[in-house]
Amino acid sequence: MDIATGASSESQMLDFDVPAQPLVTALAQYATVSGRSVMFIDEWVAGRTSAPVRGRYTSHAALRILLAGTGFIADDVDTQLSGAFILKRVAAAPVAASAAGSQRRYDALVQARVWEALCADLRTAPGHYRSILQLRVAASGHISQASLVSSSGDPGRDAAMLAALANLKMDRPPPADLALPLTLAILPHDVLPGPRCATVH
Repeated sequence: MDIATGASSESQMLDFDVPAQPLVTALAQYATVSGRSVMFIDEWVAGRTSAPVRGRYTSHAALRILLAGTGFIADDVDTQLSGAFILKRVAAAPVAASAAGSQRRYDALVQARVWEALCADLRTAPGHYRSILQLRVAASGHISQASLVSSSGDPGRDAAMLAALANLKMDRPPPADLALPLTLAILPHDVLPGPRCATVH
């Protein structure tokens, strides 16, 4: 799932009053206050309870407090979707930490390749619409399944997006323990400013 609103400055101090509650509800309340997008796999957060967050914090500090004791940490998504957070399970050992790093790098690879594929067609070039995608990557590196969790608002563009992703192949196979499906948010520039497609003016 992706919970997203308008992006806020990372250094900005914000007033939070988020009680301990089901984690998915707390994340929604956090996103409303902070304006930061939060991406996660629904099954992971089911049955989890957040820690309370009350006071003035930056968006990053508040999310770190909210996730205390949940078994998750928040990573910045350092790609064309920068400004968003993605929830990662806390590594229990050095080997697990290495695996988490490998998964994050692969997440970034998939996001970059999806961005390139969407930018290749003026109909699907990001920047003026929002949509949420879920992807599964086969052992071969091919996108084995792509679906729209949230429509872009244009059936023709939706079909073109799925067609573009159907032939997509990563440069290398995914880690054996990659958590699937991957959830990607495509947001307009007025919500989450970022790089623009080179072919779009």
